[in-house]
Amino acid sequence: MHKLVLNETQRFLLRSVSIIVLGLFINQLLQTAGGIVLARVLNDPALFGEVNLLLQIFGMVSLFLNVGFNAALVYSFSTNVQEAVQDKFRLALIGSMFFGIVVSLLLAALSPWLARAYQLPSLQGALLISSLMLIFNSVINVGVASFSGNRDFGTQAFFMVITTIFSTMGMILGVLAPAGHNLLWGVSLWMGGGSLLTALFICWKAKRVHRPRWGGGIRLSQMREMMKYGVPVWAGNIAKAFQQPFLVMVIGASSVVAVGHLANAFRITGFIGIVTWAFMIVTFPFVAESSKDWAESRRRGTLCVRYNNLILYPLTLAICLYPDEINGFLFGTSYATGDSGTYIRLLALGVFFSSVGRLGGNILAGLGKTKANFWVMIVAGIFVVALVPFIAGNHPVLAVWIYTGGWAVSALSMIWFFYREGFKLDWWKAYGEPLLPTLAMGALMELGRFTGSWFGWFVGMGIVCLLLGTYYIEANPLPVRGMLRLKPSVGGRNKLNR
Repeated sequence: MHKLVLNETQRFLLRSVSIIVLGLFINQLLQTAGGIVLARVLNDPALFGEVNLLLQIFGMVSLFLNVGFNAALVYSFSTNVQEAVQDKFRLALIGSMFFGIVVSLLLAALSPWLARAYQLPSLQGALLISSLMLIFNSVINVGVASFSGNRDFGTQAFFMVITTIFSTMGMILGVLAPAGHNLLWGVSLWMGGGSLLTALFICWKAKRVHRPRWGGGIRLSQMREMMKYGVPVWAGNIAKAFQQPFLVMVIGASSVVAVGHLANAFRITGFIGIVTWAFMIVTFPFVAESSKDWAESRRRGTLCVRYNNLILYPLTLAICLYPDEINGFLFGTSYATGDSGTYIRLLALGVFFSSVGRLGGNILAGLGKTKANFWVMIVAGIFVVALVPFIAGNHPVLAVWIYTGGWAVSALSMIWFFYREGFKLDWWKAYGEPLLPTLAMGALMELGRFTGSWFGWFVGMGIVCLLLGTYYIEANPLPVRGMLRLKPSVGGRNKLNR
């Protein structure tokens, strides 16, 4: 067991990720529970699809908030806390609120067109009500970013849970107590109230902990500097996160039933997505803290990817092996029909492929290099934007194939960016070794399908094999010949040396 004694860096990483994973798991559990309640209370795939369509539209519009101020604030807290408290927090809040107002006005102006496009008259009023939520959400994002940059991940996870509790309760109350007997209006109104309460609580907590300087001048030069760093990260996150709501919006124009099936698939695969999400949150400030020492940053980046894959590989495989069983158990057998299993498998693979670019982009952003995060996400999104509306709008399965294929190409482009920036991870330790225990588990589980009543025993043996295999590769890492080492050279640049 002495071989598995963790150093301080590993303990911090695993402890921080565990806190975020717990928060994100509770988040995803609450969202899934809300979806289950919604599906069973409505008991109508068409109405279920309409509510999810509203949520996806709002989720897509929310991506355009902050314009990179939250990412710049995380970086500021990680590298210069005093400057962040004195100026950057105030400037980030002002800038985020300004763009929140702009985006809310645009959504209000587009609401009649969207209602006509989806032939849902009640959608217009619901979007008008939702536009007010955007201002509150922009405040929430800045408050959460301050605690992420300060590496107070426990408070950040708590904020996530609080936000999800209020939004999920608002969705359920909107169904149970619709405004003027209008389902979509009720959902928007109750969720808006939840966002307001969350924003007030987070502002109070930030004032109590950080004690930022609220007064002071608005320095446009500092705001431009923050945007120069944050806009590429912001734009890359848009390209990453807009794909799901965009996919649902395009498919929803032809089939709201397919929207319901996709929403369930997103909720199921969201449970494995929280693994990479947690590592992304921790990786950014974790690598930024050591950004002046590329050798240490490379070690930290490799650790983040390795531990991410040790968890993500087996979860992805399990969902791909048993999609219909999981879907039927959570949402009912009526939602586990047709192509639902295909959706779940493809989206699970999409989560895995996306983890390469998403986590890699945050590693390089922690070094102050944000271009990769932007361009890799553009590569992932261009396939969805360019192909789905024109050749797959009426073919949901093909649309999801395109979505997953885009993420696969983006994973390859992320690896290319690592080489372009001269910052190569230890690929075998990051991606190779973590795959071995998962392959052993999958082989036993698949063998168990042919054993009838012994199937449960083989599943149990597969899980035990996974745990023992993970322990073994951590205690006895395989040697890699010719492993690359990064050494800083004169002028701040880095060279690769054998």
